[in-house]
Amino acid sequence: MTLIPLSLYFVVFCILTFPLICRFSSHFFCDMGDGLQNVWNMWWVNKAVTQLHTSPWYTTYLHYPYGTSLQGQTLNVFNGFMGIVLLKFMSLVQAHNFIVIFSFVMGGLTAFFLAHYLTESYWGSITAGCVFTFSNYHFAHAEGHLQLVSLEWLPLFMLCVFILINRPSIIMAAASAAALFAVILCDYYYFLFCLISTLLILIWRVMQPGGLAEIVKRSSLVPLVVFAVAVISSSGVIVFALLSLNEYDPLLGAHNPEEFSSDLLAPFIPGGHWRFAELTKAYWSKLPGNIHESSVFVGLAVISLLVWTWVRRNESRVKNVNLWYSLLLIFFVLSLGPVLHIWGVAFPRIIMPYSLCETLLPFLRLSGCPVRMMVMVTLFSAVICAAGFKTFFEGRPGVRMVLISWLLVLVLEYVPKPIPSSQVQVPKYVEVLKGLPDARGVIDLAASESLGLYYQTVHERPMAFGYTSRTPTSVRQRDLEIMALLKLREIGRLRREYKFDYLICVPPNETSEMIYRLP
Repeated sequence: MTLIPLSLYFVVFCILTFPLICRFSSHFFCDMGDGLQNVWNMWWVNKAVTQLHTSPWYTTYLHYPYGTSLQGQTLNVFNGFMGIVLLKFMSLVQAHNFIVIFSFVMGGLTAFFLAHYLTESYWGSITAGCVFTFSNYHFAHAEGHLQLVSLEWLPLFMLCVFILINRPSIIMAAASAAALFAVILCDYYYFLFCLISTLLILIWRVMQPGGLAEIVKRSSLVPLVVFAVAVISSSGVIVFALLSLNEYDPLLGAHNPEEFSSDLLAPFIPGGHWRFAELTKAYWSKLPGNIHESSVFVGLAVISLLVWTWVRRNESRVKNVNLWYSLLLIFFVLSLGPVLHIWGVAFPRIIMPYSLCETLLPFLRLSGCPVRMMVMVTLFSAVICAAGFKTFFEGRPGVRMVLISWLLVLVLEYVPKPIPSSQVQVPKYVEVLKGLPDARGVIDLAASESLGLYYQTVHERPMAFGYTSRTPTSVRQRDLEIMALLKLREIGRLRREYKFDYLICVPPNETSEMIYRLP
């Protein structure tokens, strides 16, 4: 049952992104901005664990000499741990690209498992996997957000926790906690979305006839307690560390939720990451944020099945179909953020539920990207799509042409803008720096933030500053002190007090970088 969807999702990925697979060993499957930051993440986890034998959540290799916590970084440690294994027989380029492909293939497979459990429709579930993993949302973040590309554990957790709440067992409690731990090791946003989903499913279960009595039974209560304890002992440790850090040393760099919200029409109109995006540019060019966030088109083919399944929901035979519609609607409304946008126009007078959530859950302000909740809308749409596929296309004579037409529309809507591929040319000064004596800090003023991170994977020297997703306030203040000394040309103090050995910069009227050894 697993081999066909696995092979299919890999082949479809290669076709949709061709000729990307031909560059597997030579180009990173990402841009040279946030994409290279995630390359650094993988390199750092491997170095911290295998060479320095220290926690990957703290580094002195950035923001040298005082270092910084990486609790607020989009570190996606799960991928870093995968990298530890892959880097034993792959290059950094190959390991990164393998993880990108793995996330697309496994994202489809776990969505297939969830849909198949709920609908028992094999081909409908394969379609659901395609809808989820080849969505506009997924390809949009493949630009450079590896932590968001790694959505493969979301469907698995939803499957485990749904079974846990409806048929509690100790084994399923442990499986749910393990799946949730894998989620948080990829991304904090997805972890939060899983918690919200769990709470909503639990409320739904309690509201069923006899649901509360069933939940409080010993046979049900013990597995739920085991799940809670396991989550607190695993994912809870990471969450506590993040919230504690933000409490005593506030993190800087949160997004503005008004800018990174979904437009009301975004699920219905292709965004900037569609292959034929020029046709809809009049719409998506007016959206807040950027196309990497606002491209959350669900697809008219999918929406047509959502409508069909709702109309014929009594025939769908999907387990608790009304629940999945409710979850879809709730996450869609929350994804609209604190201010409603329609065709890019803001309507600030309309009170949105997200604002209430921010009041009840202040830590939401750390995120500031409600539009990312559309990943859950896509997942629940995929599940319902499998149910619609089953009721419409299976067991009905004379629908072959309709099925072919529907699949053609789906493919046309899902053809993505090409994923960028980046071949980074390492300048000579990086190679020279790698071979120089002394192992203390470097101030690199020649490279951009993202390139500076990548160059560190080559020269492997601690460096000043550094591009991190969320920077603690105290770290930023110390960075400003070093910047002030640079501006005043206090070079001696930088070596004596801050332990920097080398300064890289581009002198006036020069085009090549120069390495200065600090006196």
